[in-house]
Amino acid sequence: MGTNCDDNAFKCACLALECPRVFNYSVALKEECWMKECFISKRALDQSTLLQVTIGYLVILLIGLIGNTLAIAVLRKHPLMKTHSSIYIINLAVADLITLCVGLPFEVIMNWSQYPWPFPDVFCNLKALIAETTNYVSIITILLFSIERYVAVCHPFIFVNIKPLRQNVHQVLCFAWLVSAVSASPFGFYHRADYILKDWPGTNNHVPVLSSKMCMVAVLFDRSSKPMYKFIFHLSALLFFVIPLSIIFVLHVLIAIHVRSSRKDINRADSVDDGNVRLTLILVSIVCALFVCHLPFQIQRLSFFYLENEQSVSTLNQYLFFISGFLFYLAPIVNPILYNVVSVRFRKASKDVLSSLFYPSKRRAESIMLKRSSVKYIIASRGEIQHSLDAPLLRVDETISALPVVTFTDTHRSLSNTPHIPFRAFISLMWNGDCHIMGSVCMCK
Repeated sequence: MGTNCDDNAFKCACLALECPRVFNYSVALKEECWMKECFISKRALDQSTLLQVTIGYLVILLIGLIGNTLAIAVLRKHPLMKTHSSIYIINLAVADLITLCVGLPFEVIMNWSQYPWPFPDVFCNLKALIAETTNYVSIITILLFSIERYVAVCHPFIFVNIKPLRQNVHQVLCFAWLVSAVSASPFGFYHRADYILKDWPGTNNHVPVLSSKMCMVAVLFDRSSKPMYKFIFHLSALLFFVIPLSIIFVLHVLIAIHVRSSRKDINRADSVDDGNVRLTLILVSIVCALFVCHLPFQIQRLSFFYLENEQSVSTLNQYLFFISGFLFYLAPIVNPILYNVVSVRFRKASKDVLSSLFYPSKRRAESIMLKRSSVKYIIASRGEIQHSLDAPLLRVDETISALPVVTFTDTHRSLSNTPHIPFRAFISLMWNGDCHIMGSVCMCK
């Protein structure tokens, strides 16, 4: 059974009359009859391209799940990686995992079937809320990490004074999640599942076309709200992309200047500088990856408000939407790769964790040896001598000069004849995770 509108110059108007007549026994067939000719394509791309995009997304999902799960396991379980910095990296990995698990499955499903929205309406709100929240969490985490890194490297005395804040970094990051969720709530509210066609075409019957239900920004359903949405999207881009990345950029420039000038200080330990450079390089790599992967997403999202021509919007949606979406979901898998590329210690720890999955008894013995051998130094407070595994001792001596210094010694040497390391070096050792406070004693690797 078919219609007589194939050669009609007013095909869509003709189908709006013919489809209800021909398929009066089925609402679904009636809607399909009109929508396949006069509505947007049900699939976002042609089948060949869509298949490639789907495979790419599934590869990203698989790598992201494995990479970030392994990163969390390594940072939580391996003795070499249990440092203060690890807390920030774990928080990033958790945000990335949530982004992948919540966003990508919906993305793949919607690419194959743009309409009708097959899930409960609340899922559309939650999808937008969670995606925006994890995006903000990633930005805030990197910003906090960069600020703390800057203070530790460039202002070590201040870094010592904010010890209570550093000890409560878990609470700070939980607060970051709360701030992110509250800030993202407008996106959860204004993304909704609704009908594009409120009436049957050519009529004013107030009966929506059920198959036209889509999960989108509500501005597509209510054009009068466009100024408000424009403000919200621009405010989001400013507060959670432009300003944070600008601050992060300035902080890392200052860190680079400080580290470069500190290399000229003959009293500064090379290993400390190397630690600063290594950790800073990891953080800079994360920031660069975030910028490259999220910039197209921000451009695509904001450009919608400046293109009035429907053809331009359609072209933008067809190309930039998929490029920006692909890069957006690529960001969560880049971070674990960067950790392995930049950090030799992380690579070694990853190998150990993976090895422990296949040879648990062997790794248990090696882990015990690692924990014992990792204690090379003990830092004691003024003049105190502490013994542990026959390790050398480090003493913070505040009597030698205006700047406190760390004194290396061992149980068989006089404290007065031991070499000294500047206090900044001690702070950097603490920052890089090479030392851990245990009561009044600091154990160092």
